[in-house]
Amino acid sequence: MKHFSEESWSDFVRNVVPENTRMEMQQHIDSGCKKCIASLQVWQNVVAITAEESAFTPPADVIRIVKSQLAPPMQASSGVRLLFDSNLQPVTAGIRGSIAATQFLYETDDYFIDLRLEPRREGDRASLVGQILKRAGKDRTTQGVTVRLQERQLPIARTSTNQLGEFQFEFAATTQVCLAISQDSGHDIILPLYGVAQESKERKDLD
Repeated sequence: MKHFSEESWSDFVRNVVPENTRMEMQQHIDSGCKKCIASLQVWQNVVAITAEESAFTPPADVIRIVKSQLAPPMQASSGVRLLFDSNLQPVTAGIRGSIAATQFLYETDDYFIDLRLEPRREGDRASLVGQILKRAGKDRTTQGVTVRLQERQLPIARTSTNQLGEFQFEFAATTQVCLAISQDSGHDIILPLYGVAQESKERKDLD
């Protein structure tokens, strides 16, 4: 008696055999060949297990969120130097456990950039106040400098510095937010804002 190969039964179960071959294999099974019936049952079980596993595939939006969380951290532009980060300072005794604003001071060859980042009481929002000053010259103000808030490369908000070089944003807290400051050279100054979502979460937990 002619028996069919394991590969043939795999194709049979997956419906990828020619119709005439399928009829021949079905007749063979109907004749009662125990060896081929056993092979057919094995491949039927394999296909059933595969179909069940596909049901556990996570939704596309969940995959996108996870990938964003595992993405490499954003880096500041070259030439940007961090002079002060309040996260690196010891918390004063008596106020430990409170959620305070985070302050950063950056410098480039042309500017000092002072930032104050504070979670809002809503718990899922944050406020950013900043000032950009020229490092040299009699007039150190930087009125009219374009400042953008971005979630990685996606713009969130845009504003310009006032006559004192100041600007302000309020935005939904996220772990991938950064500040982009336009320069005459055409190259933006990129400043990642670390810990925005975490600080907002802690503020919400305390409330």
